[in-house]
Amino acid sequence: MAKSFNMEMNIAKALGIFAIVAGHTRWNIFGDFWASGFWHVPLFFFISGYFFKAELFEVSGVLKKYFAFVKKIVCKYLGRFYAYHFFYGGMTYLIYIWFDRLYGKLPTLKNLTLSPIDTSPFMFSAPNWFLYQLAISIVIFALIIVICRKLNKNIFFPMMVFLPLALLAISLAKPDFKPSFGLTKVIIKTCISMYYIYGGYLYRNYFEKVTKFNIKTMGVVTCLFLMFFLYADGKITLDIHQAKLYHNISHLITPFIGIYFVLFVSKLLAPLVSEKSFIDKVGRNTLHIMANHIFVIFLIELIVLLLEHKGISNLPKSLIGRFYKMEKYKFLYALGSVAICTYVGELLNFTGKQIKNNFEGWKNRKLNYSLKYRTVESK
Repeated sequence: MAKSFNMEMNIAKALGIFAIVAGHTRWNIFGDFWASGFWHVPLFFFISGYFFKAELFEVSGVLKKYFAFVKKIVCKYLGRFYAYHFFYGGMTYLIYIWFDRLYGKLPTLKNLTLSPIDTSPFMFSAPNWFLYQLAISIVIFALIIVICRKLNKNIFFPMMVFLPLALLAISLAKPDFKPSFGLTKVIIKTCISMYYIYGGYLYRNYFEKVTKFNIKTMGVVTCLFLMFFLYADGKITLDIHQAKLYHNISHLITPFIGIYFVLFVSKLLAPLVSEKSFIDKVGRNTLHIMANHIFVIFLIELIVLLLEHKGISNLPKSLIGRFYKMEKYKFLYALGSVAICTYVGELLNFTGKQIKNNFEGWKNRKLNYSLKYRTVESK
């Protein structure tokens, strides 16, 4: 999963997460025609595939290395998911007591453990589904890549698996853009997200070298988007979280058109963005922003109510796109939550590194003391 730092991809993540947050306040940053809903979540799966390194499994001990990889992914994504999920389960309960607003469901053993696989019981942690799904998709994706590389080293060979799975996802989705449920929903999300992960994997290993980013190519890509827009009768939005997919092939192509546009902008901005700048920090903290922005918008909402001398009764009974006076304050909600979550993420990362360093220091001191004690005993 690791690769040398890539500022272009970091900027792309920053643009993508801002599009997601803004979308939750009904603010489409690129306009209604170029709706962000068809590319922003696929972008993050794409970037995960970009940083996936199949060469990790090339040498002997493939099975052992695969299980070590699975352990790492589960700890990284599911560990973070459940840390936030338990926190927001508690906040849901407290806010229900304090403000008489139930945002989702009250925490139970089931919805704290198993329910998140196919649903989001707490509205505050609704965007957290991405962490859970990314863990599932990456683990299965890695297994398929390992098997395919054993059969055929050609980088395009896995398309024989991922394309049919993506078509299966489209065929399983309910008509008229209705949400899916249960195991079917999990299968749809996994199959379509692995297709985008594979797209990022292909881009890094082949298309990055041959893809041109210039005005002429952008014109071709825009024309291609218009063709699919007309073909799909404007129905190119997809909601991976609810496994909502229109029954047409636009989902196989249009997300990559949006991703091309974002990478185009990222390449233009990369020379202007320095490390440790705000945009750089946003890109490095996208998982924290994804997990926390709904709750932070809620807190900003409380401050707005206080400044306007409004009572708690003015709190909406639902979140995500229904915040208090959203049309008036959507810029504050989006920009404020991204900024706050970014620096919360910086603080959490710093604290985590400090704890890790202290723990490793303690282990080293204990080891040195043990070795010293044994040396003294041997004398």
